[in-house]
Amino acid sequence: MNNDLKTLAKKLGLAEIERFKQEVSSYNTSFVADKLKQTEVTHNSGIAFRVINNGRFGFASGYGLCNEEATLAKAKDLSKFYPKSLVQFPSGITVSESHEMFDVGDVFSDFKLKGYELMDYIRTRINSNSVLIDLSFDLTDSKEIIENSNNLYYSTIKRLNSFSINLRETLENDFIEIFSAVTENKKLDFVECVDEVIRLFNHSKKHAEIKSTHMPVLFSSRAAKELISLVELALSGKQVNQSSSPWSDSLGKKVLDSKISLTQDPSYGCMARSIDDEGVPVQLLHLISNGVLENFYYDLQTAAKSSLNVSSTGNGFKSSLSALPEPELLNVIVKPGTKTLDEIIKSIDYGLYVDQTIGGLSSNISGDIAVNVDLGFLIEKGEIVGRVKNTMISGNVYNALSNVIELSSSIKEYWSSVYNPDMLLDGFIVTSDD
Repeated sequence: MNNDLKTLAKKLGLAEIERFKQEVSSYNTSFVADKLKQTEVTHNSGIAFRVINNGRFGFASGYGLCNEEATLAKAKDLSKFYPKSLVQFPSGITVSESHEMFDVGDVFSDFKLKGYELMDYIRTRINSNSVLIDLSFDLTDSKEIIENSNNLYYSTIKRLNSFSINLRETLENDFIEIFSAVTENKKLDFVECVDEVIRLFNHSKKHAEIKSTHMPVLFSSRAAKELISLVELALSGKQVNQSSSPWSDSLGKKVLDSKISLTQDPSYGCMARSIDDEGVPVQLLHLISNGVLENFYYDLQTAAKSSLNVSSTGNGFKSSLSALPEPELLNVIVKPGTKTLDEIIKSIDYGLYVDQTIGGLSSNISGDIAVNVDLGFLIEKGEIVGRVKNTMISGNVYNALSNVIELSSSIKEYWSSVYNPDMLLDGFIVTSDD
């Protein structure tokens, strides 16, 4: 197979060729407003070529039954518009990975039956006749093959099971919407996910007024992922090269609270894989240990541009078939604490519990945020009193993560490849118009 690429490279006068093939089959069953909406099967395939031509990258991709030679020729032609390549494609790797393909039975029949069962289950556990239930079940089979003209071959086959739930209720002066999702490479525990949403919905039925002041804020594992995403951005070699990361000159220094440790473990969880989308082995990477910055992460090009004399850490990943690899972390694990979520809640005299924000905790890399709380609860004397409305939190993410009060003892992935606990943080101002 690689001999074909060597021959093609020589024939077309190219220094190097990389071929990326992808096949994805998805099976979806969805319910909207308590009713079966659709069952759908989709099959997608495609190919992407990256070449090095006269010292420059070239890239082109195509979906379906595209002509490989034409796509490769297009990549060569487009190379004059791409930046100079500072790298060589990896060589000498032959790896084939096939993750355990759990049995799914009759997919659509099982999904439909489970959907009706879960809606009945929910109805018996919520005190409302007007709530609408949305459910979605997805099974995805994928295969990727990366090979290049330097004798590299990597293939991976994976099956993922996903489930999402959304409860929504419109009342005369109120609107409640609670969402959650989970993805695993095994059969899912639907009830665990549903019970969590039911618990939040039942808490939401009672309102509470919250003071406008500085107070501890407890971020659920879902909400805390937004905080961690900013940390991931600050750790990117691309941001370091541009001197836009606040930690560009902080290797070996304390940057966060000593309770915070972040590790990339490529062998962990449902997204586990040993090779990135450039053919580089993904490293077990200790990023932050007890608050001290130990490593940044790189793909091939950002490592070559770095002034720190580093190599790729195996973090070149494509967001889609038609995209070039960019630095991205895989399976980030935030070290948990020792207390359960319930124990943390009981320890709070007065604070805010945040599960969802409007638009997410989006911010620039400076870490400054000011966001409205979509789903949040007042905690008073160790109890969840009720849902808050018209409430905003503001502050700086890095400052808050430098003032960690507690981390819960369990880490959850939900729909991302970040495994993190619930986080009780100091450093935010809560403002309410209630």
